[in-house]
Amino acid sequence: MSVEELEQGKKWLNDTFHLIRCEDDSLPSITWVLTLAKAAVLRYGVRGLVIDPYNELDHQRPANQTETEYVSQMLTRIKRFAQHHSCHVWFVAHPRQLQHWGGGPPNMYDISGSAHFINKCDNGIVIHRNRDKNAGPLDRVQDLDLIVDLRKL
Repeated sequence: MSVEELEQGKKWLNDTFHLIRCEDDSLPSITWVLTLAKAAVLRYGVRGLVIDPYNELDHQRPANQTETEYVSQMLTRIKRFAQHHSCHVWFVAHPRQLQHWGGGPPNMYDISGSAHFINKCDNGIVIHRNRDKNAGPLDRVQDLDLIVDLRKL
């Protein structure tokens, strides 16, 4: 890549991506994220939103609401936002601590919080990196295990 191509790429990134960050010590809620994302859609014509990671959002919920119910409602709100604003949403969620993990890649049902992450998604991608010292260098992506789970076409 030439210096000119690098500069063009940096300009494209700067013109294309708009970061939404919570700059203070508070935890952003999904309502906060979607409110700012809506402004970015309307102001800049944004057509893609990456929420990363799920476990750093504030997940306050009523005492009588289960985590599964909360996740279901939250994902429904995100899907409605995406449909209403013609904006693709990538939602990054990590697996829970796996009991009796055998070293293989997790699947979409292993996401921390609820099976609704797979039940309500249109597409799912699992990226797995090596954690087994006998299989090669730790945490290095040698042969990337990429699993694409197409839910709805």
